[in-house]
Amino acid sequence: MKQLQVLNEIPEIQQTKRFKGNNLIWIIILVIALYMFFAAFLQMGLSAAVLRAYDWSPAMYFILEYYTGVIWDIVALALIILIVKKNRFIGRSFLPARRERRFRIRVIEDTYIASNDNTVRMLLLGILLGFITNFFCIACALLHGDIKLYFDFSASQIPVLIFALISVFIQSTGEELWTRGFMYERIVIHYPIWVAVAVNGVFFGLMHCFNPGVSVMAVTGIAICGISYSLVRWYTGSIWVTMGIHTMWNFTQNFIFGLPNSGLVSEMSIFHLDAATGISNLIYDYAFGVEAAVPALLADGILGVAVILLAKRDGRLGELLMSYEKIAAKQKAAEEKTGAEYTEAPADITGTPEEQN
Repeated sequence: MKQLQVLNEIPEIQQTKRFKGNNLIWIIILVIALYMFFAAFLQMGLSAAVLRAYDWSPAMYFILEYYTGVIWDIVALALIILIVKKNRFIGRSFLPARRERRFRIRVIEDTYIASNDNTVRMLLLGILLGFITNFFCIACALLHGDIKLYFDFSASQIPVLIFALISVFIQSTGEELWTRGFMYERIVIHYPIWVAVAVNGVFFGLMHCFNPGVSVMAVTGIAICGISYSLVRWYTGSIWVTMGIHTMWNFTQNFIFGLPNSGLVSEMSIFHLDAATGISNLIYDYAFGVEAAVPALLADGILGVAVILLAKRDGRLGELLMSYEKIAAKQKAAEEKTGAEYTEAPADITGTPEEQN
């Protein structure tokens, strides 16, 4: 309670002029309209042209339809950021660390420059976390006897597998840029970070409402996943780490172990699910995949709790209660206080040596 009182006493930056585009309800409507209609329309139209252009194999057709095609979502977002000046500050959060400083921002809402740790190290950390969390869920289903897998892969399929990995990265990156990028950055300007985290989770869950085999458990699990990923995004200061987690989760489930990924089953994978097995229960969902089961809730929950504990250790939990605007105001107040103390310091040591003694 005392911390909340202190935070409320911090004045907001007076030079910052709010614009209607930063109203929370408007942001949610805007993202739904742009992502669900503009980006989706662009994706469906252009992807359909690519799919009709050649007689693709079933495996390639699946990859192009559900993964590669999402590149048009990224193109749509890039256009929105570049064309609309009030959105250009968001582009800085996608760039590699230290490169974002060259991305000149001229928007009055740019009151706070968030930390950017988009490095290869963070991307690799995300890939590792994505594999560990997804493999944990699959291992639970295997040990519980809900699924049985068999190996069926040849060297001739390696090029397709590599293309699948690239395509999954495109698809996962597209979803991350819209949720943990565009939506997150627009909200945290004037709203506390926890609001962006919560809204991201709910929106991320609802994004999968129309997937095959969806259930209440599936939407709940993906919402918790979205909350955990958003916390990781906040704590690390890197959207690349969530790109890595998201990519490896999807790739591990769909193309390594051949299981449904949010209801979508790949035509090609290293391991395959024995058709005679596959039981839907609290440990595994036969139609949707591991996201709709308890192990996924547990894995993503542990990830989120781990971030909270690390933030508490570092004394950063208070940030969740602040917007970028308030963080900037707090930094400005601290700098002014430090500057005042520095200017007063020489007066304390003036005088003769005898007076100082």
